[in-house]
Amino acid sequence: MPIPSKLAAKPHEAVIAAAGDPNHQVPNRFNARTYQILLREGLAYMRPFTAGGRTYRYEELFGPPDIHLTAAGRAYAQQHGVDTPRRRIVVISDSTEKVDPGTNEAGRRNALPAGELYCGRYHRLLHAAADALTAERGLIYIVSDLHGFVEPNRMLLYYDVRLGDERSVSASTIRDQARRLALDDADVIVLGERAHIDLITAAVPHALAPLTNSVVGHRFQGRAVGEDDEPAKSWWEQAGQRFEEHREPPPATPRAGPNLDGDRIARTAAARAEDPHPRSPLRRPETAATPLQPPRPDLLSSTSNRTAASRSRPRPA
Repeated sequence: MPIPSKLAAKPHEAVIAAAGDPNHQVPNRFNARTYQILLREGLAYMRPFTAGGRTYRYEELFGPPDIHLTAAGRAYAQQHGVDTPRRRIVVISDSTEKVDPGTNEAGRRNALPAGELYCGRYHRLLHAAADALTAERGLIYIVSDLHGFVEPNRMLLYYDVRLGDERSVSASTIRDQARRLALDDADVIVLGERAHIDLITAAVPHALAPLTNSVVGHRFQGRAVGEDDEPAKSWWEQAGQRFEEHREPPPATPRAGPNLDGDRIARTAAARAEDPHPRSPLRRPETAATPLQPPRPDLLSSTSNRTAASRSRPRPA
């Protein structure tokens, strides 16, 4: 789909506003007509909303839709002087050590933001490195052994689940979440334990896992990212290279040869020229081939006689 040269005022404003958001999300201050124009032009997509095992369409949503720019939307903003690179995403491991927020006066467990719930030293180090990597721009997700991808501000209840447990997040759920978050159109860096790295890279093959060696080595590398800008710059360059290496190639241009579609169209046109009224495949052949017969004179005369007799018959008083 070609990128439009210039949209109307409101859709244009929506694209430019989304280009300045770290998540390239279209603000919810626009009306439905603006959103539908962006979706129809291929400049944005709506992240599916699923509840109760059902995915809802745009027309069925009651609240503002979760709409984000596509690569075409970024290119449109670029054409109009707004630098709109791909999103930067950092995914970090959760922690087995968690803060227990206790219960409220009704006896129910309190919830905490995910960024405060996990309190392990290793997780805190990873979070500090992620903050340094996204200081300029970018988003952070925590991969929870129970919930999968969670944002640091998402409210969570205390849980005691580890990967491999019966209740732990599955690889298929991680793939579905990665697809919903459109991680295939972002530069992604994964920091954490090997089990989490394998889980994420299976769903996002182009994700970069720069930490090497043991957990002790991770600590040194994580501190280096926070103390010096060069490691972060190098990691993002590598993440961009991996994205380009895994980018799906554009559809191949068909080679010169027989034009099968053109030949089929030509044959169809020739068949219609020979038979201007082709038979319907649902019509019986014998019915379609039977010509219309002229009315029989004897039937017409008998019918007219019966009609005249019925008119001359006296009506009962």
